This record gives sequence, C-alpha cells and structure tokens, in this order.
Amino acid sequence: MLKTANLSTIADNVDQVAIRQYLISRGILSLREQELQGIIRLVSYFSGEQVDLNHVYIGYSMPEISKEFDLLLFDKSHHIINIELKSDVNYAEEKVKKQLINNKYYLAAVATSVKLFTYNSDSDRLYTLNHQNELTSFSMLSMASFLNSEFYKSMIAFKSVDLGDLDQLFNAKSYLVSPFQQTFEFLKGNYTLTHHQRLLQDEMLATQNSGIYAVRTPAGIGKPLMLYDTFKQVRKVNAALLVHVGKLNATQEGLRRHQGWQILPIRQFIKKLKAAKLQAFDYIFVDEAQKLSVKNVNTMCRYFAKNTAIVFLIGDPNQKSKTSDNNNYYFSTIMPAFGNENVKALKLTHSAFDTKK
Repeated sequence: MLKTANLSTIADNVDQVAIRQYLISRGILSLREQELQGIIRLVSYFSGEQVDLNHVYIGYSMPEISKEFDLLLFDKSHHIINIELKSDVNYAEEKVKKQLINNKYYLAAVATSVKLFTYNSDSDRLYTLNHQNELTSFSMLSMASFLNSEFYKSMIAFKSVDLGDLDQLFNAKSYLVSPFQQTFEFLKGNYTLTHHQRLLQDEMLATQNSGIYAVRTPAGIGKPLMLYDTFKQVRKVNAALLVHVGKLNATQEGLRRHQGWQILPIRQFIKKLKAAKLQAFDYIFVDEAQKLSVKNVNTMCRYFAKNTAIVFLIGDPNQKSKTSDNNNYYFSTIMPAFGNENVKALKLTHSAFDTKK
C-alpha cells in the first residue's frame, strides 16, 4: 500500500541510498530520478518557510484505471493540491494543460476543492489552470511572482493529512457510465475506460485488414461503454455500422434519430445482406454476437467473402443462448473458434457452419 511521504525528508537527505530506502518504505517504487530531482528543487523554494510538506502521496495510481498522479496532498476537509512534475524545458504547454484538465476530472469527484499545478524543474516554471481552464504560468526565478502566486499561498496555508489507503477513496466505478443509462454524460465524454477496456479497444483499433474478427468480452469488463466509445471514435473518420443482435432499445433509437449513428437490428442487417443492399462500411460492430444463429453467420460469411470491411463479432463465449423458434443453432456452437485471444481473425467459411448438431 502506498503511504504518505515527507518531501522535506527526501530533499534534506543527501544519501541517495537512504533516500531510495525511505521511498521503498513508503511503498514508492517507481519514482524516476528526474522526478526525484524535481521534488528536491521544488522543496528548495520553501527553505525556511513554515510550509507543511508532510503527508504527500507520491506516484499514486488509481485502481483499474491507468491514471497516475505525481504528488497529491489532502487536508481534513478533502481539499486537494495536485502537483505534476516535468523535467523537459521543451515540454509542450498543450500537454500540460490537457493533463491538468484530465486530473481535475478525476480529483473533483472526491474533493471539496482542487488546486492543480505543474512544475517544470528544467525551466523553473510553474503552471496552473484558471477558472476557465486556461493555462497560466510564471517563472519561479522571480521571487516576487513566486510569493504572490496562488501556488505559494495555497502551500503555505495547507495542512496536509494522511488519509490512509487512497484506493478506498478512488473507486473506478465512480468514473464509469452506461451509454444507455447516462447517455448525456456518455456523449459529453464525461467518463473514462478501465485499463482492461483500453487494452481491448486498442487491439480493435489496431486491426487493419478486412475480415471477420471474434472479440471476446468476458462478463464484468463493461462491454457497452467500451464498445460504444470505440464506435464513437471510429465513426468520426470512417463509415461505421453498429449491429445489435436483438431489438433496439430507446437509447439506440435515439442515437440513430438524433445523433446520426448508423445502428441496425440484426433482422434488418441480415435482410440487407441477402438483398445485397448494404451500403459500404469500413467497420461493422456486431454486438451480442453469441446470440447469432448459424444461418446468420453463414449469410455474413458469404457476403463478406465478396465485400471488404472490418467486421467485429463482439460477445461473451461463456454466455448460454437458447435455440431459436426454427431450431437454428446459435453462435455458441462455434465459440471455441474464439480461442484465448481478445481479438482473433476467424479463418472460417460459411460451409463450416452448415452442419447442424
């Protein structure tokens, strides 16, 4: 478990081995040398000042979400000071701004108020956001600017406390939304993906060759958010279609009608394939693929043997599906073809599905 550290203890210790031992004792295992030097340089500006540099979380990483903060200070009223450390004099200001805005999103969910700063030790420059999320900065070399800064005033007045295990405070579920239940938040982008979701999304987006791909989405991964976020990204620059195996719900109908999303229920999709009237798409996402019938799979294999597209069959191979009214076998009959990979090209033709059990 990550424990709070005293920045003065780190900065005042000239023994590098002792510093590393102290960091390890606090659960800080990945602090880079540049960041360590940034802390030492930053603390030097408060030499002789009555500033509380104890109880600082260094390098905290949120559970399940690939999000890390360099320095976090909390007080008993859940006010937060966040300081990010940079060590490249040419580090782009746009990246600084983007990171601070991103940090604000995560921290605001658990804080009464948030103060956000980035310190670049190579340029001795400190950045912050104003109320309009515009980036402002000043040179730390100017003592007048430093003493009049919001950073100095915030640090002098702050009384940090140890909150114990921050994992109890930051719950990944607080940052996840359902595209069906919180549609407005989803469309505004007020959410994040877990590490697992991003890995699967990255693998899908890296797929370049046309063909039919099986995408394994085990229960609990948060498939709807991952899929709809991926589709939202893809449709910005590509012709993309989302196919739902079943009837469309109210949100899906609303996305079609009001947002211009191309979404079809499986019956309309298969009908268009059989009539060869489906418009050309670069990407096709078939959701709830474990419910596809063998006939539907055969139709898709025949059609996409002649028409190019990247087709993702997305589903959970462990879900059980009932047979349809006309006794067609469902896609669960070929789920072993998914293998153990998250995304796998199906090297199968429609003839492989013709035989019924």
